[in-house]
Amino acid sequence: MSIEDKLMNSSGILQYENEIILQLYHEDGLLILARGLGLERIFCEMMKLYCAEHNLVFILGCTDAEQNYFTEQLISDGIDPPPRVITADISIQERKELYIQGGLFFVTARILTVDLLTNRIPIDLITGLLVYRAHRIADSSSESFIVRLYRDKNKTGFIKGFSDSSLDFTRGYNQLDCVMKNLFLRHAFLYPRFHVTVRSTFEHCSPDVIELQVPLTLLMTDIQVSLMELISACLQELRSSTTWIDHDLLTVDQSILNSFDRLIRLQLQPIWNQISIRTKQLINDIKTLRLFVLHLTQYDCVTFYNAVQAIFINEKLYGSRGKNIHSPQGSTGSWLYLPAAERLLMASKCRVFGEVAKNQIQQVKDDEEPVAKLEENPKLKLVSDVLQEIRENEDNKLLGPPVTLVVCAEDRTCSQLKQYLLLGGRIMLERLLEQTLNASTVNETSKESETKQTTEKKGKKIRTTTDTNEEISNDSANIDKKPDIEGIEGGYVIEDDDGSTSPSTTIVYPFSGNIDNHFILGKILLKYRPRFIILYDASLTFVRQLEVFKATNPEHPLRIYFLLYGKSIEEQRYLLSVKKEKEAFENLVREKASMVIPEEREGRDEYNPLLSRDATPANQQAYGAGATSTIDQSDTRRGGIMHMTTISINRPKIIVDMREFRSELPSLIWKRGIDIEPVTLEVGDYILTPEICIERKSVSDLIGSLNNGRLYQQALQMTRFYKKPMLLIEFDQKQAFHLANKQRYNSSSEFSSHDITSKLALLTMHFPKLKILWCPSPHTSAELFEDLKRDREEPDTKSAMLVTAESDLLDDDERYNTVAQDFLIRMPGVTFKNYKLIMNNVENLRVLSQLSENQLTTIMGNSKQASLLYNFIHKQKGDLVLDIKSKVTSNSTWKKRR
Repeated sequence: MSIEDKLMNSSGILQYENEIILQLYHEDGLLILARGLGLERIFCEMMKLYCAEHNLVFILGCTDAEQNYFTEQLISDGIDPPPRVITADISIQERKELYIQGGLFFVTARILTVDLLTNRIPIDLITGLLVYRAHRIADSSSESFIVRLYRDKNKTGFIKGFSDSSLDFTRGYNQLDCVMKNLFLRHAFLYPRFHVTVRSTFEHCSPDVIELQVPLTLLMTDIQVSLMELISACLQELRSSTTWIDHDLLTVDQSILNSFDRLIRLQLQPIWNQISIRTKQLINDIKTLRLFVLHLTQYDCVTFYNAVQAIFINEKLYGSRGKNIHSPQGSTGSWLYLPAAERLLMASKCRVFGEVAKNQIQQVKDDEEPVAKLEENPKLKLVSDVLQEIRENEDNKLLGPPVTLVVCAEDRTCSQLKQYLLLGGRIMLERLLEQTLNASTVNETSKESETKQTTEKKGKKIRTTTDTNEEISNDSANIDKKPDIEGIEGGYVIEDDDGSTSPSTTIVYPFSGNIDNHFILGKILLKYRPRFIILYDASLTFVRQLEVFKATNPEHPLRIYFLLYGKSIEEQRYLLSVKKEKEAFENLVREKASMVIPEEREGRDEYNPLLSRDATPANQQAYGAGATSTIDQSDTRRGGIMHMTTISINRPKIIVDMREFRSELPSLIWKRGIDIEPVTLEVGDYILTPEICIERKSVSDLIGSLNNGRLYQQALQMTRFYKKPMLLIEFDQKQAFHLANKQRYNSSSEFSSHDITSKLALLTMHFPKLKILWCPSPHTSAELFEDLKRDREEPDTKSAMLVTAESDLLDDDERYNTVAQDFLIRMPGVTFKNYKLIMNNVENLRVLSQLSENQLTTIMGNSKQASLLYNFIHKQKGDLVLDIKSKVTSNSTWKKRR
């Protein structure tokens, strides 16, 4: 059966999905789909086409949640055998047997890299690679390394990339071409929402959409205006304080986008140690104000007021937070002293207590409750009205009771909406205010009775997986408890049980906050098949997901209530997200049209420049990767190039610890023409020569190892078993090349054992043989490794694997009893320069304790050090000579027995 026939027989595949699958099946390429149009559905169909034992296909780039989702989908569709997940729990022999059997495999990048390098996988038998989240493929990523290893030895297999993040392909220089080059692909398939096939698919079966715009209250409008004034002031100050940020990004329109903080950080990370404290404070201030903008429409008035008040209280307690922000009214200590900040605080307070809130609160007595305004969130009231309308007008006997799905942005908003629907807005806000004021102890008995009356009046029940018919109580633990939706983690199910024969059901679920919420919402749509969906918060991805659901179920009635605050930042943010994605696809279309792609891009020919591992400049190397012939001397077009010698086929080798393949460095070493051999090492991470052992540490690993003492043990083992131990401190090339802020070091600062630099100094003092290598990026580390290996002996794998903490595989002059050696080194007067003189001239500790001071001076060659050692042994409390003589190990020689 042809692929076309299979797709025709498969139900539920949309027109544009069918077109995409056929294109990807017949040609290798990179698919860039608009977010929400069902990339996971297309990926599942592609997996079905290759899920057979005669195929050997590896899937890269999937998270654990995505792996579980795809596996469940294929099992539910009756695919046999289903994809297998390869983890570290599966032994090497078992992995080999599974690979020979064939099928689809989810494999972590580390395991697959090691298996490819060690030839545990028959590379020539691999059918192909499916790369999910292809926008994350970078030149030095683990997935890119796997693709290079695969294409280097397999010229016939396929490679297919999938992505639904068009914006990531427009950031940076020529990002689309870079990703396609790393995946060895010549074709890019672009499918935006405005694509002709996509648009025609949804035109015939679009859902019924009702857009409801609710205006902000006057106080909410005042707060929004104040917040935007404060953000504008901070942006203006940030533009004048630094020139490192693109000024086109520092606009009010850009600041309301969700990606604003991340884009600012990306531009400042390489020089983070050079920018001033004031600039860092401004960035944090803008982040705080952006959160307030979000919380204004997400949370209730009490929660919002508590968040704003906390910032002002913190400023009052800890004083001015930095330099001045210039405003028309003059210079102020920070944005908290601007007039807009005062309006923000007063408007937030008025939403809770009303206009005369201050006087009322001061005059209220202990046994009285304060009179509060408690302004309700208008959108919460609108949700309640919509649900009431659905219950009254949409009870269809043929379709059954209505099932309504309410989708919010965050789980906290879902919890707040649930409490609002169950308790009512006034009771919910009074509870929150009571907790804020902390006026009196909560009376649990009265609260339980009050909630019972409210719940009976509303006739609503909340259902959990453990007890689906238990009435909601007003106990705070039960109110805040987050139940599950019958096998689906998270969310709430609220049933309207007002005595009717067919009670309606309302499901409340967040679309963000968890990586697999996107898949769970799809499961809810298929399982509960809601007829009404209320979008409490705007989500472009979920809106398109609903379009796909309606297109695949054209007979299912679906009405969508789209709730938005009119003339608000929420509405502007949603429209900007739509605009940004459209512009991104338009740029990609233009880039694709002007892109020049060489014929050998796919790497299927014998000598491909993309697969070259020679770091030698092009004018000094022979043609082709691994070529062994010299340049033809009869070629008259050589110009002035000198005679070229034959390229050696014997490549240098570095032994690499298995755990290091989570980093970028092994990939970069391999690209420089150095073979890497993955083994399990107990001492060191990289063995360059029989004498050079390197322990690699990122900055975060370095801090952790210094704090817990692990680095000391690692340095001790390396110095004991290798002549040239080295510590490589590797920085992220996207981060600043610094270990600590320069403000921490000044003439008045005292020595602190908690400082990283202080601990490093102690480490080098204790291990003089240990060399420290500072590298600003993995690329620099790979280049340094190549220089260290030049004209040196290659390491022996078996010897490196046998070196452990208790290993005896040392040179004859290094075979010392490590316990006695460590004991000797810690004695006063004994240094790394003279401890071997003592061990070569004195048999053991007992003999050492019997030597005179003059004899010690003769052996050690330094009278002061000999005096220190002699006084330590003979003139301490309790006379250490007796202590040493009583030691069982004191009679043993320095040398280890063979």
